[in-house]
Amino acid sequence: MKQKKTLLYLILTGLILLAGCAAGSGKGENAAGAWFGEEHEELMERDMMKSSAPAARAENAQTADSTAGEESPAFSPEPDAETERKRVYNGSVGLIVDNSDQVRRDLEKLAVETGGYIESSYADYLVLRIPEEQFSETFEKVLLMGTVDFRELSSWDVTEQFSDLSRRLDTAMKTRERLYALLESSKDAKERAAILREIGRLSEEIESLKQQKELLESRIAFSRITVTLIPRLQEGHMGSTIPFGWISSLDPLFPASDKLRARVTLNPGEEFALFDKESVFMAEDAAGNSLFISSVDNRPQGDALFWQEALLFHMQKFYANARPLNIPIGEKEFRAVRFTSRDREPFAYTVGVLADGDDLHIIEIFTPDAKSDTSRLMNAIAAGGIR
Repeated sequence: MKQKKTLLYLILTGLILLAGCAAGSGKGENAAGAWFGEEHEELMERDMMKSSAPAARAENAQTADSTAGEESPAFSPEPDAETERKRVYNGSVGLIVDNSDQVRRDLEKLAVETGGYIESSYADYLVLRIPEEQFSETFEKVLLMGTVDFRELSSWDVTEQFSDLSRRLDTAMKTRERLYALLESSKDAKERAAILREIGRLSEEIESLKQQKELLESRIAFSRITVTLIPRLQEGHMGSTIPFGWISSLDPLFPASDKLRARVTLNPGEEFALFDKESVFMAEDAAGNSLFISSVDNRPQGDALFWQEALLFHMQKFYANARPLNIPIGEKEFRAVRFTSRDREPFAYTVGVLADGDDLHIIEIFTPDAKSDTSRLMNAIAAGGIR
C-alpha cells in the first residue's frame, strides 16, 4: 500500500510540475509540445514591407534600380547587455539578376565559406543557413549580387521559449528517472504495469521536447537568408498579370499578409514549433515544412469558391500542376489549391481561403518535398481551429 501511495504521489507531482511549466508560458490552448514567441521584436532597420514580394515586383523594379547602390543600414545581432538573449534572425531579399545560374553558384559558395549551408534550393528560391555571428556581413554581401527588388530583416526573441522547453524537458527526465527507480523496487504486477505506462508516456514527451529544443537551437545558431532570384528578362511575370493584390503577392516562403484577424487555436503537431510574429500564425518543423495563417480584406467580396477559382485561374500557369481541395470546417468551407513546382525535386505549396464577411483568412502550407504527407496539417485545419 505504501508503494502505491508513493507511486501516485510521484506521478501527480511530475504531472503538476509539467503542467505548471506549460501554464507559465501561456500554453493553455495549445499542445504541450508547442511553444510561442511571446516577445517578437521587429528590427528598426526594416527597409521594405512584405508587399514587395512577387506581387509588387513589377511596380518596384524601376525604384530598385535607383536605390540599389545606396548603402544598407547596419544590422548587428548582438545580445543584450545584462543577459544574453536568444534570438532567431531572418533575412529575405529579392535580386534581379542577369545570370541566375551564376548567382546561384556564388550564393552556394558564399554559404559554405561562412561555415553555413544551403537549406533548400529551387528554380527561383534559395534558402541559406548562416552562422548567427556572420549573418549581418553575409546579408550585405548577398545584396551586392544583383539589383535589390525587395529586402526584409526580422528577429524573434525566443529566450523565454528556450528556457521553458529546457525546464519541461528537465522535469520530465527527472520524473522518468524516479519512476525507473520505483519500478525496480515494485513487486506488484498492476503497479509495475501502471509505472511502465507512465514511463512510456513520458518517453514520448521527452523525445518531442528534445526535437523542439534541437530545432530551436538550430534556428538560433544558424540564421536564415532567403533569396528570390528574378531574371531581368523574366517572361510571364506573376505580379503584372494578376488583378488581385494578395494573390499576386503570394510567395511560398512568406505569409500572404502581416496581419491576422482570426483566433487560431489549431495544433499542427508536437513536431512543429510555433512562432507568434505579431498577430500572424507561423509554424515550422525540422524538415522545413511550414504553415502560415494571415488575413486580407475580402475585396472584391467573394466566397471561398470564388477565390479558389481565382487562385486556379491566375496561378496554375506558374506551376507544374494545380489541384483543388475542399475541406469542411464546421459551417464554413476551407477551399484551397495545391500547387507543385516545376523543379527537378519539386516542392508543394497549398494556398487556401476562409471567407468571413469583410475578411479573408489565408492558409498557406509549404512542403520542401512535394511527396510529403500533409494530411495531419489538413486534419488540424479541418478540426476548426480558425475562428
